[in-house]
Order: sequence, then structure tokens, then C-alpha cells
Amino acid sequence: MYVTRPLSMYRKDPSSLSEPPTEGPNSGYIVLTDEETEAEDVCCWGTCKDTGIKELPFPQNKLLYVNYTTHSGQSTITERDKLCFIPVLDQPLSSNQYYVIRAEGKYKGQACTCSKEEDMSTCCFCRCVKDVKPRAFDHRDIYQQVQIFKRRYGYFAKSIAPDGFPPFFLRRKGWYVDTSSSFQNQLSEAHGLNFSLRKSLPKFDFTNSNKRSTSVVVGKWYCPFVFVKEIGLVKDQMKSSLYYVMTLEQCWEEIFSCENNNKSNTISVNVNVQKEVNSLFGVEAMKDDTHARDGTVWYNNAGRGGGQLSLGLSIAIVEKMRRMQEMGGWRDVNVERIEEFKGEMGWTRFGCYVLVERFALSRLDGTLLLTCDFRHNHQIQSKWE
Repeated sequence: MYVTRPLSMYRKDPSSLSEPPTEGPNSGYIVLTDEETEAEDVCCWGTCKDTGIKELPFPQNKLLYVNYTTHSGQSTITERDKLCFIPVLDQPLSSNQYYVIRAEGKYKGQACTCSKEEDMSTCCFCRCVKDVKPRAFDHRDIYQQVQIFKRRYGYFAKSIAPDGFPPFFLRRKGWYVDTSSSFQNQLSEAHGLNFSLRKSLPKFDFTNSNKRSTSVVVGKWYCPFVFVKEIGLVKDQMKSSLYYVMTLEQCWEEIFSCENNNKSNTISVNVNVQKEVNSLFGVEAMKDDTHARDGTVWYNNAGRGGGQLSLGLSIAIVEKMRRMQEMGGWRDVNVERIEEFKGEMGWTRFGCYVLVERFALSRLDGTLLLTCDFRHNHQIQSKWE
């Protein structure tokens, strides 16, 4: 999962590019152009917008064109490849390491993959690099990771894998980059986890008639589309949402309640609370990680119309969610306690509440897809009325 950083910050302080992600494994930064950089990127004495990307890091709120121009006599030929550059997880932006995703054509939505020495062929008595076709994205595949280098005139890429060769259009030297207008400025700030707000917990000032308290958002991230698998063609998914919004919310949820029917001031609470509940499109879903070896965990439900609905999350996201919950004290315990009313005026209703932390995944248009509720049975509060 990724937090955002404004490009203007890195232009002012290039040393901050060396800062590693601070939220542990499976974390990263995505860079957003902002008003300040948009105002700077002009040409013709400020009358025209300059769409060229002159320096690293590449922004993620724009699709990019990789261009390479050749000259033959009086002819000029420019090759253009439309791409999405996503920073590699767990790396500082100064590493200039990216996953490169095709954004148009036959292999739209698939990851550019480096060939290996074993893929080389013989031509004209020499060993020649033979490019492999783009493949389904897997963040663990080192052959889908490249490092970008800046030259005086343009860029070139090298494989992170020692025996890898990037596709020819990336490994040749001298390509240049400009922005596409097909996806721009649809991402807002996402600062990750607010540790202090999470620690303070939601207010416990609601009435017993409410089953849940008001939710408080304590974290926000973005997940590039390659980390999320919706049923259907990946080309359609890219049109629907190039990025997904992940939020972490906190609330209090009722797990036990009773009326004062026997006029006792002592309540025995013994509840087996399901510590994790997942819902897909508002219907409870089962998590299937039996096929997680391919890097995807699937959530399935029966659907309101009878047909099965499914959504896949990269194991990188699932592991990060679980680790974040375990760091917050989440564990499997039975709720057993004796509550005693110590007021003087008597009581009519008792409610026992558990802290729930919910990860909510939505498309950019606000459509809620998946919620993962984690009940923290060590955080219990009671309310008498």
C-alpha cells in the first residue's frame, strides 16, 4: 500500500528521496504533481504547458509516454509506448526502481518483464537478447522490476535481476518521457496511518440505542490496480479505476446487550466474538488464501442475485493489513467479564462494545468494494443507561 508525496517537496529537498517507507514491509511512496510543480512546468515564456518529464522521480497521477526518436535521411520516426510507472515496494524513491505496466495495446494492464540469459538466441554468430512478452503482475517477481537511469539526453533502464534484460524499448539509451492527458490529478493526499489518532480511540459518547459508534478514519493509502483483481478484463478495470483507495476506520460495535429485567446490578458477559469478518459489496465474504502462491488472496460471496462475486487482493496488501492489526494488539480471545453497576439511580439497559478496525477498499469513484473488519477483543467498553 502506498502513501502520497508531492513532487514539489522533492524538488525543494532532493535528499528526502532517500527516505525509506516508514510503515514496514509492503509499503511505498507514489509521487503526485501539485499546483506548484504544474506552475513550474511551462515553456514559451509561460504561455504553454511543458509535458516533458526532465527529472526523476516519475509522477504516478499521470500516465506517461516513453518516446524514442530515430532519424534516417530526411525522415524522423518517433516510437511511443504508453505506460504506468509504479515505484517498487519497500524502496526509497532515490532507488529509481519501478514496475512498468503497459497502458495501451494488446498487453494493456500487464507488467513489462525482463528476459533472462537463457532466453537469448543466436543470430549472425552472436548471442542476442530476445524480449519476453509482458505478463500478469507479481510484485515478488524481480524480473518485473527495473531501475531507471538519467543521462544528459534521456533515460535508460537496467534489470534489478543480475541476469535480466529489460525490453528493448526500455534498455536502449536516450528515450525521453512526456505525460498523457488520459489520467491526471484524480488522486488526493494519502498520508498512511495516523498513529496518534489510532491510539486515542473513537469517542465513547453515543447512546445504547446505537449498535455502532460513528467511524473515525485513522489511515488512508492508495493501491495501484495491479494489486487488485476484479472479475473481468484488466483493460476494463483500468478504465474503471487505475488506483483504489484503502482507508482504516475505527468504531465501537455492540457485542452484548440486555435489559434490566431481574433488577440485578451485576451482568455476566461471555461472548465468542468473531475476530475477522469480510464483506464484498455489502455481503459477508469468505477469504480463500489456498491459492496465494500466485500472489493473490481471493474474497468470495454468494451475491444478492445468486451468482458468486469475487475480488482478489495482492498478498502484499493482505499481509500488510494483518501485520498492522497485530501491531495494534489484535488477537483471538473470548470476551468473559463481570460488569457491576455502581450508580445510585438504577439502570434500564446495558451494552458491551468492542473496538472494530475496518479496512475499506473503494474505487476512485467512491464505489465500496471490500471491507475487512478486525475486532480487537482486548479493547472492551461498557455502557449503562
